[in-house]
Amino acid sequence: MRQHHTKIHDEPLPNRTCSECGEEFYDPKAQRTYCDDCYTGAGEQNGNWKDAKESTTCRRCGEDFEYYPSDKDGVFCPECVENAEEFLGTPPYEGTLTEKVTTPCEQCGDEVTVRQSKRNYGAGRFCSRDCLSRWQSENWQGENHPNWKGGWNELRVNGWSKTRRDALERDDHRCQSCGATASELGQEPDVHHIVPIRVFDDPDTAHTLENLITLCRSCHMKIEHGDKPAPSPE
Repeated sequence: MRQHHTKIHDEPLPNRTCSECGEEFYDPKAQRTYCDDCYTGAGEQNGNWKDAKESTTCRRCGEDFEYYPSDKDGVFCPECVENAEEFLGTPPYEGTLTEKVTTPCEQCGDEVTVRQSKRNYGAGRFCSRDCLSRWQSENWQGENHPNWKGGWNELRVNGWSKTRRDALERDDHRCQSCGATASELGQEPDVHHIVPIRVFDDPDTAHTLENLITLCRSCHMKIEHGDKPAPSPE
């Protein structure tokens, strides 16, 4: 009967009774409890409704307080939570971990100052990326290289760091497009491959001085996206 009225007469017959107002209404899936006029999704109509707030006693100050029930029972009142630092203790990141320590650069010996928390994760071993690259070139060879697989050649292990450094020195640590220096940039310029690495059958052969040029980050991005041509190395 309901299907006949719905399909033939376009008049769906009621098949549900609203729990709020008691009026009958039509629900094609016969799953709803409230009609359109009464359904709000709040309070008892919410699927997570658990009878609103409950009362309990704060384990710290002993005062009663109300809380919304969840997977965890209420433990501390809002006032005690606000002053949590007083009874939870000093956070582990405060104190000695925030103190700065000074150690010598493992490559050139210059002093490096970093926070102890960073030093714990290995930061501060080198004063600059250049010193890091030099150290890697001297120490990451053969079986001592972290990517050693039993047969890496010297070009693969040693070539990139040295050629990158040579390109920076050749270009006077200056962007060859806009002329910005490393001191103006606050960091070394990027070293750009004029012919992309992906073009080479052996990616290591892309690391030649003739195929490298130094660029600031802004010019590098524009050239990579084809917004400006790459200058030729001097």
